Amino acid sequence: MRPRSLPIFWQTQLLIIASLLVAQIVITGLFLLGPPPRPDFASLRDVAEALQPRLPGARSEPPRLALIGIAGQPPVAGGDDMVSDPGFTAGLARYLALPPARVRLFYEADQSQTFPYRRMADTRGVPMRHGEPLFFNTVVAAIERNDGRWRVMRSPPKPLLSAWQRRSLLWFAICALVMLPIAYLFTRRLTRPIRRFAAAVEELGHDPEAPPLPVEGPAELRLTAAALNAMRLRLRDYLGERTAMIGAIAHDLRTPLARIAFRIEAAPPELRDPIQADVEQMRAMVAATVGYLRSGGSVHDRAPVDLGDLVARVAAHTAEMGAIVRFDAPLAPCVVPGDAVGLERMVENLVDNAVKYGGGAELAVERSGAAVRFTVADRGPGIAADRIEQLFRPFERGEPSRSRATGGLGLGLAIARAIATAHGGSLVAHGRAGGGLEMECLLPAE
Repeated sequence: MRPRSLPIFWQTQLLIIASLLVAQIVITGLFLLGPPPRPDFASLRDVAEALQPRLPGARSEPPRLALIGIAGQPPVAGGDDMVSDPGFTAGLARYLALPPARVRLFYEADQSQTFPYRRMADTRGVPMRHGEPLFFNTVVAAIERNDGRWRVMRSPPKPLLSAWQRRSLLWFAICALVMLPIAYLFTRRLTRPIRRFAAAVEELGHDPEAPPLPVEGPAELRLTAAALNAMRLRLRDYLGERTAMIGAIAHDLRTPLARIAFRIEAAPPELRDPIQADVEQMRAMVAATVGYLRSGGSVHDRAPVDLGDLVARVAAHTAEMGAIVRFDAPLAPCVVPGDAVGLERMVENLVDNAVKYGGGAELAVERSGAAVRFTVADRGPGIAADRIEQLFRPFERGEPSRSRATGGLGLGLAIARAIATAHGGSLVAHGRAGGGLEMECLLPAE
């Protein structure tokens, strides 16, 4: 089994194990390759070399002590924390080959608790090693020159981070830089099939005839994709059976309806006319129902369609029939991918609805980011905000009466939304200031 097909749990565990291994390798390299951490302290030898860099046997690397300069008077202990010890001063004088009277040494005697040297602490408050004091804090030393002036040295202030702490932070930064690309590649490889899976599910929601979901990625996604593909096939078969059943019913109803219409011809006019109107209404209801069922399916023929030209054509045909239609043509082509026949039916339904219930239609098409926005507005009586969404339900009419003279079957807006959804878009309605209703359709641009 390839690593990318493992369950998400095991892929995460592998990433954690790899992170721990890299961290351990970096830490091991830190301790094996780098010098061990050393507390910043100064011995008497360091103080002597700082005062006389050319001292016989001096190290090539000078100690971390700063030379203040030349003073006319010897330094004195500054504050209660600075003390002096004659034995330490004599030891420093021996290193410098000078009499103790020409040497001064002051130190801050609070280093006795410095780990790991606290067990070696001397009664004079300074840790001792091989009989030599170790000064961890402030040290001030001076020697008298031949001209009577004093050469003064003082230890610099401690940095915020010591050398080994900076080195540790550097190694940890290197560890993070090594792990970041690995984590990025892991998360990208893990989320890529999830994003593709989500896009495929979204396409399936708009188009039942969409291609099967890709069976790829972790084991959980592959199981989910297989289950959704099986569900897609069952839904497609169910929709196909439902459409076929309604079509068969509609086909079978044509014969008895035709017989009724034929036999009623010999009836008196007062009986014949109402029955013929009922027959025509039944035919229209069957045709509209079959059309709604078929419109909710997939978009079979996708091609670039200039929505502006399509709306202009529908507006012209509607105006020729005496309706009031105004169309604001877009300044640039507004091309969408889709089925020209289905989109034209959607536009016709929206325009007919505005003309029938609002007395006229105001049409507009414009590009809005990555989508094309198509609006149909009217100045009719409008509808309550809490009932707007009900207009898109099948057989739901904004006009409450059931008369064929004042309204249809309530399928026009349902069919229009089904077509917009099948094209990956949306169709919503808003009330207009001053009265009326506005239908807004957003379709993904080409």
